[in-house]
Amino acid sequence: MKAYKPFVWLILFGVFACTLAAQSAPFNPESLQYPLASVDDQFIPYVNPALLGTQHNSDLGFAQIMDKDGWIKQHILFVNAGGSSYVYENRNNTSYHNLSGGFALGNNGILRNIYLGSRYSWQNSSFGKGWWRSGATVRPHNSASMAFVWDNPQSGPPSYRGGISLRPLQWFLPQHGYRLELSGDMGYRKEIDANDPTLREYKLGDAVVGVKTQVLDGLMVGATYNLDSENLMLNFGLRFGKTNLSNIITKTKDGDPIFIPHIGLGDYNYKSFLGLSSRKWYEMKLDKSIVSYKAPSYELGPVKIFDGKTRCIEDLVRELERVAEEPGIEGIVLVNPSFGTSFALMEELVRAFDAFKATGKKVECYYDNISNGGYIFASAIADYIMLNPTGILDLRGFSVTSPYLGEMLDSLGVEVINFRSHKYKSAGNMFSESSMTESERETYEALLDTFYDTALAQIAKGRGDRLQDTPEALVENGPYLMAQEAVDAGLVDKLIYQDQLDEHLKENYGFKGRRKDLHNYLSYNWHIPSESKIAVIYASGNIVMGKGTPGKLIAEESTVNLIRKARKDPSYKGIILRVDSGGGSAQASDIILRELELAQIENNKPVVVSMAGAAASGGYYIACKADKIIAEATTITGSIGVIGIMFNAERMFNKIRVNWSTVKKGRNSDFPSIYRGWSEEEKQRMTDFIEVTYEDFVNKVAAGRQHLSLDEVNEYAQGRVWSGKDALERGLIDELGGMDTAIESMRELAGIKGKIRLVDATTSTKGIRVNMSKGIGLSALDHPLFTALDESYIRLYELWRDYEGQNPLMLSPIQSQDIEF
Repeated sequence: MKAYKPFVWLILFGVFACTLAAQSAPFNPESLQYPLASVDDQFIPYVNPALLGTQHNSDLGFAQIMDKDGWIKQHILFVNAGGSSYVYENRNNTSYHNLSGGFALGNNGILRNIYLGSRYSWQNSSFGKGWWRSGATVRPHNSASMAFVWDNPQSGPPSYRGGISLRPLQWFLPQHGYRLELSGDMGYRKEIDANDPTLREYKLGDAVVGVKTQVLDGLMVGATYNLDSENLMLNFGLRFGKTNLSNIITKTKDGDPIFIPHIGLGDYNYKSFLGLSSRKWYEMKLDKSIVSYKAPSYELGPVKIFDGKTRCIEDLVRELERVAEEPGIEGIVLVNPSFGTSFALMEELVRAFDAFKATGKKVECYYDNISNGGYIFASAIADYIMLNPTGILDLRGFSVTSPYLGEMLDSLGVEVINFRSHKYKSAGNMFSESSMTESERETYEALLDTFYDTALAQIAKGRGDRLQDTPEALVENGPYLMAQEAVDAGLVDKLIYQDQLDEHLKENYGFKGRRKDLHNYLSYNWHIPSESKIAVIYASGNIVMGKGTPGKLIAEESTVNLIRKARKDPSYKGIILRVDSGGGSAQASDIILRELELAQIENNKPVVVSMAGAAASGGYYIACKADKIIAEATTITGSIGVIGIMFNAERMFNKIRVNWSTVKKGRNSDFPSIYRGWSEEEKQRMTDFIEVTYEDFVNKVAAGRQHLSLDEVNEYAQGRVWSGKDALERGLIDELGGMDTAIESMRELAGIKGKIRLVDATTSTKGIRVNMSKGIGLSALDHPLFTALDESYIRLYELWRDYEGQNPLMLSPIQSQDIEF
């Protein structure tokens, strides 16, 4: 509301002034000598409605007309909203109405820089007796804008006018190109013949030249001069925040000057006034779960309900990019940041903070208590880490814990038949075993080595010589239950209470003010460069047959439809598949892979895979033939192998006195069965099925990873799970990195030289989106008892729900959330 107070007061003042104003000859705003091709304030609808299509002029505005004697009974109210506008004008108690609209001719390329628009004006209630002004503008480069308008009056012949505006500095100082504009306009209309007053013919005339400068941001001075009539128009403006205060002075050769003070309040912020802005901290919130793709938690018809406590990593990266560019913000302060995510996504977030700090801006972190993962994150990004004097630093390393149900199921009389291609393919072991096998332990230890080494490297990079011992020794000595121990070890810089944070910021940096919002700045560019569109398809969750909600499941039919739509769209130059999955159905994985191959073969579109927290087993299968595979060092990948989980509950049914009787036509009509034991022939049939599926898996990997032989793929397969770092060393992926690396790989593969625009080809734009946090009832489920149940046993339910009857499976034995840090 504060932002609109100047506007409200000016309207009230204008209304008051009009009551005191003298009756005078009205001034026609259509006669203002603005440059046709570069007018950029509230008067766009009058001068050139085509420029409404730039959508840089969304504002509310008010103008009051004055002459040398004071106020005239004439004022104008502007309501410009995006590509449309309504302007109300009162001239000596006569009402004039103006409806305008403008739009870009296309969405990309030169058509995106061609604008068309029209204005229809009428007086009082005579809507059917109005007149038109139409316009067209072309902006082929940031240095040039060309415009043409034509008027169609209610009576009389039409008139035409063309103009061009240039920004000469754009060629030498492109960042300051907007500071100087030169313009020239020329009219073409019917005029009375000097020799025969009865004759009228079209002639060129009313040549107007102009200049506009903005030597200092927010201080605008412009002038135009009519070479024929010798009319002069001066324009002085102050632009600050979202406010534009201007005054127009227009004078004919022999007449008195007219003054038009006006104000506009828009949606966008102007550049900092005179380049001055107060130094502030941006208080960034990191208190949500960070995921690779945000899916709706519930769908109620057209209403999609999203968890308000979840954020997509790409949104955070974009936020950091905006903060880095925000004038006046000198750093980020994080107060008790606490978020859940995979280590791989945390790596991506740390890199985004590194890019932010590369601009010279700072990052400060304050904690009441610091978790294990929270410290790994803070140590990598923070210039200063502060801890509450009574706080705890829970630094203690990594662990993997898994329940084993084999003995329990055996005691109940349930036999688990765990078909697996190799001993490392242990995703079904939680059902069939009573404890962790040696092959599982070997896998987990290798993964934890990478996670541990990566964490130690981040701590060493961020803390440097402030550490009083090696990072490994300091982790081994944790957790630090007394805050002073953390300071003495060099893990934390200072012990303060939260209310002392401002004092610390002021003392160390000379300023303490904070902001919680970011501004949307007005673009000063005339030309919008061509963009190459890349479709981004998010593949998150378990891989299953059928339909499902993207982000929750990688459902074969739904995912294939997304890929097919993207590959057949000629506007896309390629597809980035963002995978975050531990796999699932072998058949569903194969069908999805086939559709990606068709994108490459039939549509000649490159496919780049960006792996998030996990892309293992089926998740790796759908990625294996991509033109480029990108993963983080701690991405869980590989697990090239196949399993099949079957249950025989014959003994359990005998215990509880449930008897089954069967009538069959066909020897194998009751195969597979849960109520009777499996014959050796049936077991062999399933074993053969697993082996054939595994052979197909390694053959497809060998075909996709052409630099690897089939023997090498077999060596790295066998169900082994690899970290992204280890997978890179074995040639299973191409490069370490996140989405930023995937974008650059796509640029190279598709031969893109200009700007890339990522298009979310996964999320439906239909329906109503609602963000909602947990209510009072649901918050009870945050009790540690229910959390433990969620982490261990609900996953079992999800496995049963998603994969019931879907064998064989390409399923990783470990997911990113299984590693505690």
